Amino acid sequence: MSDDKPEVEVKIDSLDPDDVAAPLRVDTPFRLIGHGFSKKKIKVYISTDEYGGDKVSEVKVSIEGHTASTDEFLKVIARPEIGAPMGRVLWVAIKLNGKFQDAREGFKVV
Repeated sequence: MSDDKPEVEVKIDSLDPDDVAAPLRVDTPFRLIGHGFSKKKIKVYISTDEYGGDKVSEVKVSIEGHTASTDEFLKVIARPEIGAPMGRVLWVAIKLNGKFQDAREGFKVV
């Protein structure tokens, strides 16, 4: 195993749709495709960088509670509020037990 990047338990391979366009103050559903999503204590959020370090607090992301838990995909809903960065491509990031796991580019507030 290489020391370059730590092993992750949750990985985002793609977004469905590939490019998520979320209007201000509107609930926008989309899916994360990958693996490890059935793990407990997952937090999904929007970040300005690929390392998940700069969280965009004006975009609330929640996991759809009524869907069955699966390891390969996760249904989420994003709701951008006033002040969210518009017209800029952002990253959908995920943490497990408070530790950054992965991020995928393709979220835009419109």
